[in-house]
Amino acid sequence: MIALALLSLFACSSGPTLAPTAPPADAPPAVQHVKLALNWVPEPEFGGFYQGVVSGSYAKAGFDVEIMPGGPGAPTLELLASGQADAAISAADDLLLKRSKGVTAIGVWPAFQLSPMGLMAHTEQGLTSFADIHGGKLALEVGGPLQRFLWKKYAWEGKVEMIPTTGSIATWLNDPTLAQQAYITAEPCAVKAKGVDSVFLKASDAGWNPYGTLLAFSDPPPAWAPAFVKATEEAWTAYLADPTAANAAIGKLNDQLTPETLACVTEAQKPFATGTDGLGKMTQARWDELVGAMISIDLLPAGSTAQGAWKTLP
Repeated sequence: MIALALLSLFACSSGPTLAPTAPPADAPPAVQHVKLALNWVPEPEFGGFYQGVVSGSYAKAGFDVEIMPGGPGAPTLELLASGQADAAISAADDLLLKRSKGVTAIGVWPAFQLSPMGLMAHTEQGLTSFADIHGGKLALEVGGPLQRFLWKKYAWEGKVEMIPTTGSIATWLNDPTLAQQAYITAEPCAVKAKGVDSVFLKASDAGWNPYGTLLAFSDPPPAWAPAFVKATEEAWTAYLADPTAANAAIGKLNDQLTPETLACVTEAQKPFATGTDGLGKMTQARWDELVGAMISIDLLPAGSTAQGAWKTLP
């Protein structure tokens, strides 16, 4: 109130006004505080963002980054829209779906070129592709995008038994006939820690391939967004080359991850980060393909496009 009163006093004064003083030419740049909302708990799938913090590369670029962990159903894009976050992590399909419902957000940089989603099967099942599945049981998120897409593409209705997944690996470990929905950043390394090998069928091989760990901003992005993206790509490049420091920080924040599991996930996710187009790259063709896939399973209305949903920042 005092500040407002003084401002009012200056505004009403008939005397000369004071022009703002320009900062010295050698003054350090202002620090931009950024709240980054994750869509899951601290894990290596966010390794590059933690790398940017612990290595000081974000700070060097003028950013004070506060990483906000998420969890199941984390409303990161809604936090962004409400101003409770300055940047958010999502997946391309979630971003398109939320935009269709009025959330204003734009995807600018994906840490995962290939979707980390897929199916985890036992090696003795002998599955090498989705086309090998003609029956049996699958544990998935019933009604989720991947389940709907696979059932439609491979006509599994009435042929494959659908079991709701709990996210636990316990049922899978005890049933050698079961395949389940999984993330390359989670379940395969979790079962490996139990001494069990698995086969991972990539969702991207089936044609379901939304960009993952997608950095999003409000639409339009803030003026500092290009510099943040540049710092992020540099941090992710450094993380993929040497994840030691960032993984140590992640391990302290998530005591469910052993050093062995951290190492397993980090190595397993590398090809998903770089994909076929290279780290952080996006193309119109990929976005159009995703929109078509979402329309085919009634997640988006006919005639939908990816126009305005993504942008490559300079």
